[in-house]
Amino acid sequence: MKKKALSDCDACHEEAKDYSYVCTTCDFWIHKSCALSPSIIPNPTYHHHPLTLVYSIPDIHRYFKQYCGICHKKVYKSYWVYYCHKCTYFVHMKCSTSTVSMGNKDEADDSDNESDLVQFPLPSRESMFDIIVAQCGKLKVDFQGKGENSDTITTIPNDPFIIEKHWSHKKHPLQQLKFTISQNCDDDSDDDNEVLICNGCIQPITVSHPSYYGCIQCDFFLHSFCATKLPQKLPVGASHFHPNHSLLLQMKDKFYDFVVCGVCNYSTNGFYYHCQTCDIYVDIRCAFLPSRIKHKSHNHHSLVQRPFFNSRCSISGLKFTTKNDMAYACESCSNFQIHLKCVFLPSSLEHKYEIHPITLRYPPFFYEGVFYCESCEERVNNQELLYHCTESEHSYHFYCGFWLNTIKLGAGTIKVLIADKPHTLALVLKRSTRKKSACSCSHCSTTFLLPRFFYECDGCGFLACSNCTAKLLGEKQRALL
Repeated sequence: MKKKALSDCDACHEEAKDYSYVCTTCDFWIHKSCALSPSIIPNPTYHHHPLTLVYSIPDIHRYFKQYCGICHKKVYKSYWVYYCHKCTYFVHMKCSTSTVSMGNKDEADDSDNESDLVQFPLPSRESMFDIIVAQCGKLKVDFQGKGENSDTITTIPNDPFIIEKHWSHKKHPLQQLKFTISQNCDDDSDDDNEVLICNGCIQPITVSHPSYYGCIQCDFFLHSFCATKLPQKLPVGASHFHPNHSLLLQMKDKFYDFVVCGVCNYSTNGFYYHCQTCDIYVDIRCAFLPSRIKHKSHNHHSLVQRPFFNSRCSISGLKFTTKNDMAYACESCSNFQIHLKCVFLPSSLEHKYEIHPITLRYPPFFYEGVFYCESCEERVNNQELLYHCTESEHSYHFYCGFWLNTIKLGAGTIKVLIADKPHTLALVLKRSTRKKSACSCSHCSTTFLLPRFFYECDGCGFLACSNCTAKLLGEKQRALL
């Protein structure tokens, strides 16, 4: 029976002033346009494979929320939907007629002379430091000789063998040293301690940049570049994130004192730039991020850094949680953006559980059947970023394979007295081993979902959350994200 629509369509679940087909026995309504939809879209402009009309989301894909590949809004399990089984790709009925072009992801468009843009993802964890060095060099060239700004670029002209009193570590002299492979920890050590970590940029000190300054007494280390070449002041206009005021290079006196970066919203106990007028902090990594980049997941257009414009990252599904969250977005494709945290993910990782390197894969990632993260043993969603080893066929959530290093662990200890018992606390990161894993503070008994930073006593395993640690020290609570 065909009659004027009076209810929501049972196929697309939208009301429309259109004729509908109705089953009076089942009270089933369907728009005429939905009923006449083709069973297959052989050559969609927005996807590489044909799409098949299915009448609900297949059971195997109901473990995760699914989103439309065009509008990025949720696809409900009872909706009719167009589906690519190879890619686990879904498109709403109303979006299926879109003329959006998927572009050519295999060939970059160099028509805008953008071949000199930095290509992300970076090859490895260590590559972020290369970006800092390169972008700082460009800044020096751009502002060289520009009046009062010209003397802000270099802190120490030459690399002396001894720095008697560095502005970031006035307790003891810093001696110039050279990193060697033998300084790596044993293979069984935690991933976060594989190499020395610079107290300034919180990036590894490796053989690619072996010169560094160290205070062995305090376990305080700085890349030679961070110690002598970072600008003490970023002039007005040097930071595209905060161009209206100058920014001063600073560091908190205590390792457990943190600031929250206004760009990535992560806490740091390393170097940062501070706007005294606006009280905005920018950590070193974010201070030297390019304003425009190329990214492998969207290789046909460049991406520009700007505030996010919808709620989710296009490649990871991460939600943007605050109005200040930054993204790299495409100015040509109105619906594509990458969360800033996902930009930092390296393209390849050495993982302690793998013989071969694991590589970063972008959605849609074709994999027949269900697969699980080798680290936390929970299911992996192939519609989100993931790390995968082709040789072993092992996969990892991107957040299980990589931790964004913005806080230096083991940078010092705190001595406190609790119930007349002394404890020496060090900053540690407790990671999740299962979905919604939790850990409790030994002092206040509050349970926290992991991953989470705690202060741990090496002698007895006593754990204190950041709130309790601040109270024990009699100091104001500090942000620790």
